[in-house]
Amino acid sequence: MDQRPLPKKELLRQVKRFLKDPHRGISQVMFSELCGISQTLMERVFLIEDLPMTETTQIRVNKGYSEWKEGRVRVMRRKDMTRFVEYKQKAEPVIVPSMGVKMTSDGPKISLGMVNRRDYSTYDLDEALRG
Repeated sequence: MDQRPLPKKELLRQVKRFLKDPHRGISQVMFSELCGISQTLMERVFLIEDLPMTETTQIRVNKGYSEWKEGRVRVMRRKDMTRFVEYKQKAEPVIVPSMGVKMTSDGPKISLGMVNRRDYSTYDLDEALRG
């Protein structure tokens, strides 16, 4: 499932949420390695936000993030307990049950269903209330 690349603002929002999530399933170091940029650059662009996002950084992070989100890569562990990123032959996204709040014109509504665990495109309640 090949999707269009995310715009700069949306990529910044989603990757920032992704990097702050303690249950994301991949370390910041390994995600930076997957994207092909340094961990320091990743932190300064997405978490600290003191460096602008260049076109090269946007392309690389967009590609790495979409592959992680769609389940094309996984974190593996060797016998000596070192970890590495491996590409899968078949994409297998992590689907989990979800319950959330969706803001509509009538007010907040509860939404239930199955979602991709690695998808950070939906707004959380705090972001929805801010607008």
